[in-house]
Amino acid sequence: MVFKDSKTPRLNRTESPIFKLARSYLQVRNNELHTRNAIKFAFRLLTIYGADRVVVIPALILHDVGWSKVSEDIIKKTRRPFPDKSLLRIHEEESLKIASDILKKVGYDASRTAEILEIIDGHDSRGEAMSINDQIVQDSDKLTRYAGSFRFLNRQLPMTPEEFVKSLERLIDQWFFLPDSKEMARAELVQRRMEIGS
Repeated sequence: MVFKDSKTPRLNRTESPIFKLARSYLQVRNNELHTRNAIKFAFRLLTIYGADRVVVIPALILHDVGWSKVSEDIIKKTRRPFPDKSLLRIHEEESLKIASDILKKVGYDASRTAEILEIIDGHDSRGEAMSINDQIVQDSDKLTRYAGSFRFLNRQLPMTPEEFVKSLERLIDQWFFLPDSKEMARAELVQRRMEIGS
């Protein structure tokens, strides 16, 4: 499978079937676009840090599949800059169930599956990272808010694009684990400011 940006590495023969099975679950909250963007950031971070692609990429493919099982009312309540973490736990728990099923269907390695599920469980609510693999997953997930696709998120938040960019800038040092993730976030915000003319 090739993502639209030809500079992005391809998903390999192990990752593609996972994405194919996950895709139907990613059709809410612009999650397919979000997931593709998160994977692009992860590929960049994987070239810098000694992390395990066979954990990171499947974890990112599957981290938000649980939103497909969450009510629209709860989804709306999570579309805030600082949503209630107990509401975020709902999609993490649903993602665990779906991810476990998909990884079983593709016959994924049991020890890698355990780490993937551990990362998914708490990727939004935990607030700390257990490993470099987890750091890359959490940072890549958050970096999508800074990417060109942030316009989709911004339409869902009660603030102007300028306010959104300023709030993202204030969060960089507290949100990201890795120095390169912070640099990527700042570079993305330069582009967003150019786009909105601020």
